[in-house]
Amino acid sequence: MLKRPRLVALLGPTASGKSSLALQLARDLGLEIVNCDSRQVYREMDIGTAKATPAERSAVPHHLLDLVSPAEPFSAGDYLRAARPCLENLWRAGRVPLLVGGTGFYFDALQHGLPEVPADEGGQERWQARLDAEGLPALVDELRRRDPEGAARIDLANPRRVLRALAIIEATGGPLAAAHRRTGAVDAEFLVLVGTRPRQDLWERIRHRVGEMVAAGLPDEAKRLLAAYGPSAPGLRAIGYAEWEPFVQGAIDADEVVRQIVIHTRQYAKRQETWFRKRPGVPLLAFDDPSLPGRLAADISRFLAG
Repeated sequence: MLKRPRLVALLGPTASGKSSLALQLARDLGLEIVNCDSRQVYREMDIGTAKATPAERSAVPHHLLDLVSPAEPFSAGDYLRAARPCLENLWRAGRVPLLVGGTGFYFDALQHGLPEVPADEGGQERWQARLDAEGLPALVDELRRRDPEGAARIDLANPRRVLRALAIIEATGGPLAAAHRRTGAVDAEFLVLVGTRPRQDLWERIRHRVGEMVAAGLPDEAKRLLAAYGPSAPGLRAIGYAEWEPFVQGAIDADEVVRQIVIHTRQYAKRQETWFRKRPGVPLLAFDDPSLPGRLAADISRFLAG
């Protein structure tokens, strides 16, 4: 029986130190890094996403960076469609991918697939017309009537989520839960490594990193991209870019922009931690433990030899 291909995943919240740890492990073990960060798929967004530098990319091969323009939307489905051939090419070449990032729903798509939902066929457009005519409360009432349990699980203040839920219910003829059968998962053996740092340490690292980004030219990068693509571009809604739009309009000063980026990044890191802590059977590693790189290298070596 042929052995299934192996994939190592190193996941954690932003600014936790996973990228530097991944570089060390990849160099020591001959792995190739595969991006699992929803912002680093965008071209031109380099400083604000803490993308690997040219020197780091020369030292270790990196994949799934710079895939699309900031003007283009990019979903978990798009990521899965890009990741599958990338991983298959690495395995055919005898290489081992090291998946690195903090975007949980991208990783979830790889490991478990995506919900199998029929094509929309205009369903959301019809519900959008009703939203425009009747308002969000009417659609929320409709969703609660059709699927009270499903309505309790989504953000009812988010029109896009409500529209999508109603379109799925209409397309499947059943509740949202019935549409959760998943397909498209990558067929591989996974070693999932998840880590973080003590909260105050992580908060300070975020503050320091935002300062480094500003010193490296983030204000100019953000202003240039906002001028080129506009603030509604999907990529530029990301933390580190969206906050600069009020500054460009003269509404706030640069210090306030930096303060907001730090706050929003900390909030994002907290949400990431919450997602990772809910992973069953995956203990959280301490990225601040100096013995961790050596222990992980040994664990990965055993996994690849098994």
